[in-house]
Amino acid sequence: MIGDGKTGDIKKIAAINQPTLTDDITQALRGITEKRATTLTYLIDKAHENDQFARDAVWQYGLDNGIDFKEEMERPDNLEEFADKFTNTLEANVYEMETVRSTSSEFEVHFHYCPYVNRWLKMGKNPQELGQLCDICMLGDKATASIFSEIDFHLGDTIAKGNSVCELRYRKHENSIKVNIKR
Repeated sequence: MIGDGKTGDIKKIAAINQPTLTDDITQALRGITEKRATTLTYLIDKAHENDQFARDAVWQYGLDNGIDFKEEMERPDNLEEFADKFTNTLEANVYEMETVRSTSSEFEVHFHYCPYVNRWLKMGKNPQELGQLCDICMLGDKATASIFSEIDFHLGDTIAKGNSVCELRYRKHENSIKVNIKR
């Protein structure tokens, strides 16, 4: 859940967030992602108490990504195609994604590594800051899913809050499932 207020133990988070994929391409992509995490973190740090501008910017970033993602799909209402497109990229290696479930009504993916968390740990962020930064960044994923009128996004536990993985779930709306069954 985005904004759930959970935090984790910093040593446990650092111990959990260890990459297993270390090929050159994945490492290079992680480096780019960590630079993005640094830029976003500095913006939020400078904002102090009011981080709404960062939330708005990340939301817009997610909307833009969702529009591009949807345009690349042949059947944007198909959750299985969404799942396949989501996980069959080089970016899947960056986050060490594991598809837990992929059906016509539900897609669940776990991230076993987070380059954002890696950078935030290097920056000395505390557990509360990790949780806040994660919540802001995950707004992008929620915004991306919002472009798809039949898909709901749910963020479960995250590495930044002390979980062993980040849990992302996408579900078809109940009414769209019933409509598809009637066809």
